[in-house]
Amino acid sequence: MTAPPREDDMTSDDPTALADSLADASPAPRTRPHNTDRLFLRALPFYARHGVYDAERELGQRFIIDVDCWLDTRPAAWADDASLTVSYQGIYEQVAAVVADDPVHLIETLAERIATRLLDHFDMVEQVRVVVHKPGAPVTGVFGDVGIEIVRTR
Repeated sequence: MTAPPREDDMTSDDPTALADSLADASPAPRTRPHNTDRLFLRALPFYARHGVYDAERELGQRFIIDVDCWLDTRPAAWADDASLTVSYQGIYEQVAAVVADDPVHLIETLAERIATRLLDHFDMVEQVRVVVHKPGAPVTGVFGDVGIEIVRTR
């Protein structure tokens, strides 16, 4: 393979020379397929005892969880077969199990545990996005939302 010509070597009477020289260059191979199908659950409400402060851990508070799972849903769609995809119920149950588990200080830790559990339990899922909203966060001042959003990939 020859090196592509430099731009200053190109002449206006040969407009295809650059395109022809670049045609020999092959793109870098992808290491994994890019899955664009996204299964999601929104605004899952939970009551739990996570937090840094003793009062948060004693009294508990609401947490709202959003989850996105990227996977290839074509096999399930083509076969119209639920066993070839991930169950919404299954995702909900895994999230609920993590939220109900031992209290943690940080919602970052909670989000990380949810993401890890989903990737561990659902082999088809290539990437997850977890958002933990903490509507009762101990913040002085007026706010619309407080939370953490993480994305994890296999």
